[in-house]
Amino acid sequence: MNIPNLLTTFRLFVTSFFILAIHYGEFRIALWLFVVQAITDLLDGFLARVLGEKTSLGALLDPLADKAMLVSSFIVLFMKDIVPFWITFIVLMRDIILTIGYLILCKLFGKIEIIPSVLGKLTTFCQIGTVVYVLWSDTRSYQDFFFYPTVALTIITCIHYVYQGILIIKNKGRVATS
Repeated sequence: MNIPNLLTTFRLFVTSFFILAIHYGEFRIALWLFVVQAITDLLDGFLARVLGEKTSLGALLDPLADKAMLVSSFIVLFMKDIVPFWITFIVLMRDIILTIGYLILCKLFGKIEIIPSVLGKLTTFCQIGTVVYVLWSDTRSYQDFFFYPTVALTIITCIHYVYQGILIIKNKGRVATS
């Protein structure tokens, strides 16, 4: 267990407190907990690269922590009637599709290392920004137009990663470079 993995584990731990803060209507506390999660998300990857401490555990934990942080955020914000269903549905479906696709690739070819694309990182940034924006806006006074770039990128990256998965299948398990 190294520092990046500890940060990722911490992020998973904080997710439960974020959910509780939303549940109890403590939106400012939830905002700060979410910001802490976002910062640790940036730090764990950065430190893993800089310190040369990339591990197979980190490769598993980091995307799991990302999914837990973002999907749970959209779900609890929807359940509190803060974020519309259609946004939550798109975010959730993308992650379900990508997870099923990854499991299919692993079943076909064994362990596959999926390298996050720039689009994927931008989508994560926009999803984080959307949650921060909604919580910062006192949960009721936000503008819907802010959701459109997040939703567009979420759909585009889903299509992009599915395409990458198809290329992996066509290349018999080898990750394509394009």
